[in-house]
Amino acid sequence: MEGVKRTNPVAKWLAWLGLVLLAVGGFYYATSLVDSGNGLWVMAAGGGTLLVAALAGLAELKLFLAKRSARLGLGAGASVLVVLALVIFLGALAARHHLRWDLSQGAEYTLTPQTKELLAKLDQPVQALAFFKEGQAGKERAQDILTQYAYLNPKFSWRVVDPDREPALAKRYEVRNYGTIVLARDERFEQVKLPEEHEITNALLRLGRQGSKTVYFLTGHGEKSLEETGQDGYSQLKSAVVEQNYQVKPLLLVQAKTVPADAAAVVVAGPRHALLEAETQALGDYLARGGGVLVLLDPQQDAGLTAWLTTRGVTPRDDLVLDQASSLVGASPAWPVVANYGEHQIARPLQGVFTYFPLARSLKLATPPPAGVKAVELLQTTASAWGETDLGALTSGKASFEQGRDTQGPLVLGAVLDLLPPEKKDQDQPTPTDDKPVVGHLVVIGDSDFAANAHLNQAGNRDLMLNTVGFLAEEKDQITLRPKQKANQPLLLQPEQALTALVVPVILLPLGFVILGVVVVVRRRRRAA
Repeated sequence: MEGVKRTNPVAKWLAWLGLVLLAVGGFYYATSLVDSGNGLWVMAAGGGTLLVAALAGLAELKLFLAKRSARLGLGAGASVLVVLALVIFLGALAARHHLRWDLSQGAEYTLTPQTKELLAKLDQPVQALAFFKEGQAGKERAQDILTQYAYLNPKFSWRVVDPDREPALAKRYEVRNYGTIVLARDERFEQVKLPEEHEITNALLRLGRQGSKTVYFLTGHGEKSLEETGQDGYSQLKSAVVEQNYQVKPLLLVQAKTVPADAAAVVVAGPRHALLEAETQALGDYLARGGGVLVLLDPQQDAGLTAWLTTRGVTPRDDLVLDQASSLVGASPAWPVVANYGEHQIARPLQGVFTYFPLARSLKLATPPPAGVKAVELLQTTASAWGETDLGALTSGKASFEQGRDTQGPLVLGAVLDLLPPEKKDQDQPTPTDDKPVVGHLVVIGDSDFAANAHLNQAGNRDLMLNTVGFLAEEKDQITLRPKQKANQPLLLQPEQALTALVVPVILLPLGFVILGVVVVVRRRRRAA
């Protein structure tokens, strides 16, 4: 028939193909975190296809645009496309730039400073392999936390591996259980049993170290036991130190005669019986060699160390620290709370975090300190605390501050002393073979219970103890705030529940609004006609 032009079928199908490619590519780019660049290529192909379709049907396109209904339809369609483009853009932006607010208790879903510092220093590629079967509980949690790690450093990559489909890879990394995460770098690898930050960070820390240092705990004088799992034991502290890639060994100094050469630090934890003179001499010799010693002394436990410590600039007082302000955080007055820390690298990450010390004694620093000694107050109580010297009054519950007899706060509960060996006290005249003086580090805290099983994982006690060990062992990356072990388990959805949570808010609700909009537009057109 004359006057009627047939539509070019090639242009029509190319136009539909271009629209489909644009939609598929945009959706893939917005939702995928792995090879999302492929979505951009698909969108580019879709745009190119639409351009070819427009050129192929240019005459029909001009006639179509000349119609009033076409212009109105294009206006409505353009509005829909703008909204869809905005949704796609926001989705892509959210997938790649995590700006979120963690309102959970203790900010348990925010990576801690230790993890961030460790990832910032990561200079070699590390790949995380999460061995989960399809639909396994905990898989989503592992993907979420590994995504956070990869976001902070592109050298950290990850992927999910189904061990049933890739048994050779599971065998290579000695994976025997579903849910295992493996961190691999070159030929080395570390396994993680739980998809939690503290487990992954500790494995990453171990992976980056060559060998491990040894921390010795003095024994033979009634010290806290590393094997005791009760409230007074140190078994949890031992596990925490081992997680930081240290070896932990007991040291019977009366038998060893000297501190072993491989000792990174020596911990004297609450001795109840006096050390022999030969033992204190061995500790002094170790300090003179540049070693690090941590002494934790409880009230009424002299352990033969008072005189030894006094010659080095710190004297444990014969008192018990009481603080009524501790009741504000639900603690006993005999558990003084510390939120004031000295200017020292051990305590710098603890600013804003309180620690507490059950049944502690105060310390007195010599002023001025002995020659060759630099002393820093590490832990300080509030001004409302006092050192109770009438320990007999505590049993009757009538203890109170007595002017001239007790010591008014703020009191020192912990101190750090840097000691030069006697032969190198003059820093202006270094030896020809070593231009840097050897400095021993001595940390003294008037309590050992704060690191016991009952209190270690409360408040900032764990970080204080591990920061101190890290300082003495000269491991700067161990002085930080560490990931907390979660007391509760995260919500784990079954595959059907996860699908429902995705389909309803992401697909069904937006689709419902689109259908509603189409219905409104059609009804208005019918009324206008």
